Amino acid sequence: LAQKLLDGGFSAVLIRKMLDGMPADVNNGQRDEMDWATMVLERNLNTADAEPNIEDQGGIFALIGSTGVGKTTTTAKLAALFAAKHGAHNLGLITLDAYRMGAHEQLRAYGRILGVPVHIAHDRPALEDLLELLAGKKLILIDTAGMPQRDARTREMLEMVSHPSIRKLLVINTSAQGDAIEDVMVSYQASKGDAIEDVRASYHANACAGVILSKMDESVKLGPALDALIRHKLKVLGVANGQRVPEDWHRLSAPSLVHRALRASLNPAFRLDANEVSLVFATNVLPDAMASAAHTHQV
Repeated sequence: LAQKLLDGGFSAVLIRKMLDGMPADVNNGQRDEMDWATMVLERNLNTADAEPNIEDQGGIFALIGSTGVGKTTTTAKLAALFAAKHGAHNLGLITLDAYRMGAHEQLRAYGRILGVPVHIAHDRPALEDLLELLAGKKLILIDTAGMPQRDARTREMLEMVSHPSIRKLLVINTSAQGDAIEDVMVSYQASKGDAIEDVRASYHANACAGVILSKMDESVKLGPALDALIRHKLKVLGVANGQRVPEDWHRLSAPSLVHRALRASLNPAFRLDANEVSLVFATNVLPDAMASAAHTHQV
């Protein structure tokens, strides 16, 4: 079981937590271990497929995330879905991406198709003025600048969208490495607390309203993204699996996401064998005699 989960991209800490809680009937072979693991993952993965769509909720949403994860395209998808249901006159579009040359033109192109003007805000006061100007709109979508998670300007951007009426949606690239996804979640202040370390963690004032999984069509392993979502107790609000607007936008259930993660087709060069898995989970505590000898040698 550990080998299959590692191959799927799940972290050793989550796998160890699962194995520690494995029931006796699974451990002795009376119950299929993958069926049990699937049930555990589904139960702990929080999705919004039973809740109203983002475009039906209304309000103000800011899409945040690192460079090139698909924030602008996702903004366009949500805008197109909303306009088709509720009319373009009820939609407001704002871009904060003033760092890249011509970056706002992509969203403006989508806005022209929908018949919706795109407003640019360069700072917090300008953003607040625009929010007041668009207060009569049912849905306001804010496209932010893509920045590396460790860029000093990331904090400035987060402070810019820290307005109490703005709900932040973190866009995560599912094709990224697990530690990179973890770094993004921490840097963008998405976490509501680590599910493994603190099950009583309360809602953080700057926490995101949810996560959007992007680039599903490019992802080889979905496990790293789901692993981080489970440990940080974040909710999946939607999935983007292509560039088509708005066709490549979906709301998937926990069983659908877990099923995809567990059937990852891993290149043999990256698959661990049984001995290597045992090495990953081997204890690092030395027997007393060996520890004493090692200490004597160091002295």
